[in-house]
Amino acid sequence: MIRMEKTETTQPESYIDAQIRKLKNAGVTFEKCTEREARDYLAVKCSACKVSAYARLFDIHAEGENEGKYMDLDFSQLKYLADIDQRLREILLAMSLDIEHFCKTRLTIECAVTEADDRQVMAVYLNDQDDRQRKYIAHEIERSKNDPTNDHIFEKYGDRLPLSAFMEVVPFGTIVGLIRYCGTRSDDKELIADYFVLRSVQALRNACAHNSCILLDLFPHTDGKKIAPPEMNKALSAIGMSKRIRHRWLQTVPTARIASLLYLYSEMVPEGNTRTRRLDALNEFLVDVEKDSVLPMENPAIAALTFAKRLMTGFHLLN
Repeated sequence: MIRMEKTETTQPESYIDAQIRKLKNAGVTFEKCTEREARDYLAVKCSACKVSAYARLFDIHAEGENEGKYMDLDFSQLKYLADIDQRLREILLAMSLDIEHFCKTRLTIECAVTEADDRQVMAVYLNDQDDRQRKYIAHEIERSKNDPTNDHIFEKYGDRLPLSAFMEVVPFGTIVGLIRYCGTRSDDKELIADYFVLRSVQALRNACAHNSCILLDLFPHTDGKKIAPPEMNKALSAIGMSKRIRHRWLQTVPTARIASLLYLYSEMVPEGNTRTRRLDALNEFLVDVEKDSVLPMENPAIAALTFAKRLMTGFHLLN
């Protein structure tokens, strides 16, 4: 029998320690948040992958001995960004769900004056779809049957869903497509314009629901591609936003989507307890960031949230 001699080995570096080492090598300091505190945070609160992503919002030394390393970036600032982004996602998701709810209500009233209309509109809608789209809709309906929360709808209507019931069981994206259909069929330019803004809100809703970072990619796209729907340029112009400001923030994906959400919220969600709660929560969040931020005012995340505050004022969303 061959015996292997024991040799001294070093303990392998843990994943978290490796991430902290990489951050330090990139110029991130651990002065206001110690390495021990950072280790505990990354082990329990937020992944290193997500936290380190916010570093792209900070400048990098262009030359000298620290060339390629971050300038004046402490881990406490990355942690702060991750925390406020989480809070922002929760608020925006709730607001997007409100828009979805009142969008369904508005569409039902506009398309179906009577119960007979409710069924007729649905029949015409399905008849006007091509085979591929009809199969997709049928698939979405079948899938919704697996959710017990929809049992009361299918027990009442079976497979012959009226428009109002249909909108309760299909994803928001399907409803957005239905809005485009209704707008095109009736030549309703306002409804068609809302469709394009709703697509932007839908994208934001999905990002929030999937817990994706919102306060990233805060730089204008320069490839000439329009990021925001045309209606948003008009809406921001109407509240006095300069062309320079409009270009800066409507060519930036997260802020273009946030602008779309705030605009539609002001248009679709009526006065009442729901609206008051959401707007109070968003305003409180923005005030807290303004008061407690550990970031410089010129940081893109702070600039983006300042823009959001201006939108709230312009769209009369401050209670």
